[in-house]
Amino acid sequence: MFEVKWDGVRGLAFVENGAIAFYTRNNNRCERQYPELQVLPHYVDAQQAILDGEIVALNAQGVSKFELIQPRIHTQDAGAIAKMAGKSPVHYYAFDLLYLDGYDLRNAPLAERKCLLERIIKPFPLLHVSGHLNGSGADLLEAARQNGLEGLIAKSAKSIYESRRSKTWLKLKVTAEQELVIGGYTPGERDTFGSLAVGFHEGGKLIYAGNVGTGFTEKILRELLTQMQTRIQDKMPFAPDKMIPKGTVWVRPDLVAQVKFAEWTSDRKLRAPVYLGLRADVPAADIGRETAVEGLLPSDKKEVVTTINGHSLKFTNLDKVYFPEHGYTKRDLLNYYDAVAPLLLPHLKDRPLSLKRYPNGIHGEFFFQKNTPENYPSWLRIETIDKIRYLVADDRASLLYLTNLGCIDQNPAMSRVGSLENPDFILIDLDPYECGYDKIVEAALLVKSKLDAMGLTGYPKTTGGDGLHIYVPLEPHYSFEQARGFAEVIARLVAAERPDLFTTPRSVEKRVKNRVYFDYMQLGETRTISAPYVVRAHPGAPVATPLAWDEVKPGLEPGQFTIANAMDRFARVGDLFEGVLKKPQKLELALGKLEALLRKR
Repeated sequence: MFEVKWDGVRGLAFVENGAIAFYTRNNNRCERQYPELQVLPHYVDAQQAILDGEIVALNAQGVSKFELIQPRIHTQDAGAIAKMAGKSPVHYYAFDLLYLDGYDLRNAPLAERKCLLERIIKPFPLLHVSGHLNGSGADLLEAARQNGLEGLIAKSAKSIYESRRSKTWLKLKVTAEQELVIGGYTPGERDTFGSLAVGFHEGGKLIYAGNVGTGFTEKILRELLTQMQTRIQDKMPFAPDKMIPKGTVWVRPDLVAQVKFAEWTSDRKLRAPVYLGLRADVPAADIGRETAVEGLLPSDKKEVVTTINGHSLKFTNLDKVYFPEHGYTKRDLLNYYDAVAPLLLPHLKDRPLSLKRYPNGIHGEFFFQKNTPENYPSWLRIETIDKIRYLVADDRASLLYLTNLGCIDQNPAMSRVGSLENPDFILIDLDPYECGYDKIVEAALLVKSKLDAMGLTGYPKTTGGDGLHIYVPLEPHYSFEQARGFAEVIARLVAAERPDLFTTPRSVEKRVKNRVYFDYMQLGETRTISAPYVVRAHPGAPVATPLAWDEVKPGLEPGQFTIANAMDRFARVGDLFEGVLKKPQKLELALGKLEALLRKR
């Protein structure tokens, strides 16, 4: 039986004669933190019951996130708690029943306990039975990942209830996130501290797992420092480890932090860790290393042979560093493209690709490749156009095959096989010419206002570089010349309205500095453009990221979306570029409205 792994606070609920008490995993009462749950006994059909479950805070998509409930855990002020309860109430997801009206159920099979639980829970918005799912574990885990969930709990239907870790209840995590013990902190440039030294228990020792230096607000930094200063000690709590930074201030290891990270390295250290919050509900002595579900390519192998879409693929040199500044490897890139494939592939379907290969990472030599060699696997889709053998990546196997060749990003044509002379979107390409990104944002919003006035919808995305693209989806009936001409008229329209903002000359020497370059010449039958959702070959591994228009505002930075955080975002917001594929537009009515705009000038 598979259940959703809720990302909140584990809580045993003791219901008795219309009252309820919640206990955390370290036996602390916590119901005063969640006053909105005091009414739950009215929705439990029992005089006495003990339920096991999770207290969670949900985001707008209905996904539980620990960072959303973390402020509740540590707030003591009743007024502040009541305000939070009114603004963002928590939910209780019950997944087990230990006791019911005089009967100890702990030795009953889980399947029977779940049936009883479902019978006694009455409908109420804040109380839920965490139901179970049946099916293939691999398929369900993939579905959990696609929906932005933390993972699953796999439970034997015959299992009894055990008040400890059990082999009949297994965590299957799709996010690299776990609880870790704080054993010290490093001084830094901040007035408070630079980073936390964290670890996990193993074999009676506290094993150093690395330092966490991001994810803090100023308030959190001050509060954490206050708590750690009361715990300073002379003795190092960790087992000896040469990786521990010199000058670390040791603290009594009884604070537990929730940490998100990219992966465990081969020497069992965290890569790219981010602090999420303190866990007052978990005993530090219980913290061991949790093994997250691996991506397609596990971290302990340098070479993997696997079958994808019925084809045998060999992935090599997985430890090769592609992004030296952040340490991202070829494995990271492959795992990202495996995860993002459902979003990316529809935007590559039927489009000839121009390959740009970086066999030694972003700072190594690269080369372009259009013509596909004859010795490539026969199952790859090849389309011959003007005697050039273009590769088309319609499936996951093809995408990952190209990634293994060192294709960091994918650059498809702006039209599809079968209608190559007719683009299916107008590309509006806004690039900075020695100006800040806020001017790109200002330019994009002005372009949007013109599209709105013409009755057209545009879809923005970061390029992953320093510019911004707006796609205007089209019925594939217009020529590239017509589409390019339409883009040129928009360029000249906005440039005439805001000459202080735009520059349009194709020649670099003639462009005005501190302006936005509107590149309408990018539209062409033989030209390609970086696809949405691809990683770009720049430091930090930025991702070309679709945006909602309300995100296009001052403060937007293209580098904020990277290989490390993009999938979390996509799971949360979905495919913001779906309309580019499913909502093609005609230009005739828009042209009439464009003429009206030009007459107003």
